[in-house]
Amino acid sequence: MSNSPQCAYIGLGSMGKSMAGHIAKKLESLNYPSLLAYNRTRERAQVLKETHPVEVAESLKQVAESADIIFSCLLNDAAVVETVNSLKPYLKPGAILVESSTISPALAQSLAAELKQKDVSYIACPVVGPPVQAASGSLTVLLAGPAEARQQVLPLLDQVIGKKVINLGQDVGESLRLKLCANFFVTSVVEVVAEGMTLGEAAGVGQEKVKELLDSLFPNTLFGIYAGRMLNNTYRNEIAFPISGAQKDVGHITKMAKENGVSLPVTEIFLENAKKVQEKQGNIDLSGIVGNLRVKAGLGFDLENKKAKLV
Repeated sequence: MSNSPQCAYIGLGSMGKSMAGHIAKKLESLNYPSLLAYNRTRERAQVLKETHPVEVAESLKQVAESADIIFSCLLNDAAVVETVNSLKPYLKPGAILVESSTISPALAQSLAAELKQKDVSYIACPVVGPPVQAASGSLTVLLAGPAEARQQVLPLLDQVIGKKVINLGQDVGESLRLKLCANFFVTSVVEVVAEGMTLGEAAGVGQEKVKELLDSLFPNTLFGIYAGRMLNNTYRNEIAFPISGAQKDVGHITKMAKENGVSLPVTEIFLENAKKVQEKQGNIDLSGIVGNLRVKAGLGFDLENKKAKLV
């Protein structure tokens, strides 16, 4: 691989566009060739080019034939398989594919084995954090795969897209398993906060006071963030983590739990609430599961945020 590798980024969704932008600026600072940006909807790549030092790739074939390091962040397992299959015939020997999508550990292992046969290194690089952290470059990066390839891509990730890199082993499934643990915590916090907010309101304390309590007990954490979204009913117009994505990840979580003999009752309750909310409200933010709990308590789905009473 050249001392100035050509890098590319595939997938410019709510997370990918920010990560690609940070990597593009890092490449520019190193005097590397401009980042090749590809998205199925070409307009997203054009928009990124207006603000960042990137070149728009016209096809996955162009990406594979040109790039030494390819980053990607895609929707689900099917999208990852489709993309890798499109790249595979044209990938350069010695290339590195860095995949940030949340997919099943087994699929990551399968792709790594397939690409190894073509002398291509597969790095599993899922990230932890919402779009706002992707925008600020403060994600947590979970890195697994061949040690030499990890060392090559680390300078383009550490303090670029993330403030913390957790280096795992050579088994790419390891980083996906840790990412599923992370998403278990996120979905569990959402469920617990939704229950607590509803309990406080139904008992007459008021959800505003529950939010104030959470900010005191757990300052600057997900507890307060999700309580704020539920309090202000922002789950329809500020979608940081859509329910469909949460359900997809929960499917991977429950499969991993079953394979290892682990019971996850909170996850099962979260999934029940998520399914009901998506059926009735569509693909809103996962914080919207609070609406189903409110309905059960006779409060109405969109409980209004009332100003705290002075006592």
